[in-house]
Amino acid sequence: MDYLRSFFSFIFAVSVMYLLLDCEIKYKKNWYFLGIFASVVIGIDVFLLIHYGYTFFMKGYPLLVHLPVFFAFVFISSFKAIKVFFVLCTLIAISTSFSLVGLIASYFFDSSRTVVNIVSYILYIPIWLIIIKHIRPTFLYMMRNTDSKSWAGFCFIPLSYSIILYSYSRYNLDEVEIERVLMFAVLFFVLAFSAYYMIFRFFWLTREQLTLQSEQYLLMNQVAAAQLQFEALEESQEKIILYRHDMRHHLNLINSYLEDNNKDAAQKYITEVEESIENATIEKYCSNYTVNLILYFHIMHAKKEEIKVETHIILPEKNAVSDMALCIIFGNALENAINACKGVLNTNDRFIKIVCKNKNNKLFIQITNSYEGSVAFAEELPISTKENHGLGTRSIAAVAQKYGGMYSFTAENGVFTTSIIL
Repeated sequence: MDYLRSFFSFIFAVSVMYLLLDCEIKYKKNWYFLGIFASVVIGIDVFLLIHYGYTFFMKGYPLLVHLPVFFAFVFISSFKAIKVFFVLCTLIAISTSFSLVGLIASYFFDSSRTVVNIVSYILYIPIWLIIIKHIRPTFLYMMRNTDSKSWAGFCFIPLSYSIILYSYSRYNLDEVEIERVLMFAVLFFVLAFSAYYMIFRFFWLTREQLTLQSEQYLLMNQVAAAQLQFEALEESQEKIILYRHDMRHHLNLINSYLEDNNKDAAQKYITEVEESIENATIEKYCSNYTVNLILYFHIMHAKKEEIKVETHIILPEKNAVSDMALCIIFGNALENAINACKGVLNTNDRFIKIVCKNKNNKLFIQITNSYEGSVAFAEELPISTKENHGLGTRSIAAVAQKYGGMYSFTAENGVFTTSIIL
């Protein structure tokens, strides 16, 4: 039963780590390396377990299991080692707490080992579901949006808790004195729970603050876009009034050209009038009014910076994705694209291409732009050394996570691509 409980504990911890670290093994060679590494580790562990026994194996469990798992996840995860270490320590603390709760429960049943195992089995599935459904989204957001340096302090809490629990039993229940455990178990659990509550409370508040900042910035952009469009509408109306007033003169002049059989002059004049009317018309990029404001604002800005803009946008007025979320994506992506294009010295090479369409009941958005120099990435997100820069891509990632979608940022051969599927 102890072997089975240890096996379930290991599966629980590894599966939760894989999801909390948002791992994705993209290349076959990485699967091969990971398979070889796992085979070697398992081979060594089985050899030691058979030849030296369960008690010896559990005493060396941190070196024989925890350390290899840490190196494996550092290899397959995009997060820094310190964040992987925090997740590992947290899962160790949670898994050992199952046995601790089981020991406390067994005290009331003549310290039955069966009760310890049953309690542990009962806790695995509900805790797994709670972590994945309620904790993972906020946790991943903080993993992607906080500096790695601050995580060293977070690691102290689960590491201390795990060391204290290990020192009591070396992961061997035969060496546990139930009365001794009961004296400290409740205190340890309450302290650890309180500490984690404070950590996740901090995560939640930080996420709310970043979201509010992003929404405030977006609203400011919307106001500016609306003002710009209002001014354009006023200008357009004035031009239309003038065209109506001057239409009689235009027609008289065209008629004079035709009476003189000067078709070329008439055609040229008609073309000039058409171009003038087109310039007075506000372009509509999509059916969604709010998103169209954001697009209009940024595209006008891009054209002033001598950036060629190409659009292929099919976006209905009503979407499963909120207008606020769409504006966060388009606003941040286009602002980043414009800033990148401004750094391209040759204005003929400045371009932005916007594609948006529905495919298989999913909304696909892709924005590509030119850039010069190099783009640095950290944990799959582009980073910037400039103050207050780099937040836009984090906001885009947060929206994609909120809707259970996917995102990617790539920079190759002078072309930066932002892709989102919601």
